[in-house]
Parts: sequence; structure tokens; C-alpha cells
Amino acid sequence: MFNIVENYMELKKNMSALINKSGYKNAFLAEQIGIPAPSFSVKKQRGNWTETEMKQILDIIENEKLEDFFFLELMRAEKDEPRHPVSDLKKEMGW
Repeated sequence: MFNIVENYMELKKNMSALINKSGYKNAFLAEQIGIPAPSFSVKKQRGNWTETEMKQILDIIENEKLEDFFFLELMRAEKDEPRHPVSDLKKEMGW
């Protein structure tokens, strides 16, 4: 569960970069999700998207290239995280 929340937070943090990488113009995306272009620009700067807005944007811009970019960003963010072998987890769980 914790990993899901971390991935969501990382996605929200990277929405601006994903939008930029997508090639879509802010005005077009703003119109598609039904908010004024200036509000879209502010949200893009602050990263204060709602879950609904994020889903609507991703429905428009999502493609394999963007997914690869996002997963690369996730991997970079997790590179300093400690790694534990599965055997340690099994011992801890009593398996």
C-alpha cells in the first residue's frame, strides 16, 4: 500500500514534466478538462491537481514514451532506497 501512495505522490509531482514531454499545449489541455487556461497554468506550476484532473489529463496525453519517462523518474527517486532480499521478508513473515 505504501508503495502505491509513494507512486501517486511521485506522479503528482511529475505531472508538469509529463505535460511538457507530451507536446500538448496548455490551452488545449485546459479546454479538454474544462478549466480556464490561466487556472491550468497555475495548477501546472503549483502541482495542485485534483485526482480527477490528473486522470483527465493522463487520458489525453498517455502513451508509451511518457510511461517510460515516468518509470525512469520513479527509478531515479528510488535509487537510494534500501533494498532487502525476499529471503529476509520470508524470515520475518515466518515462511
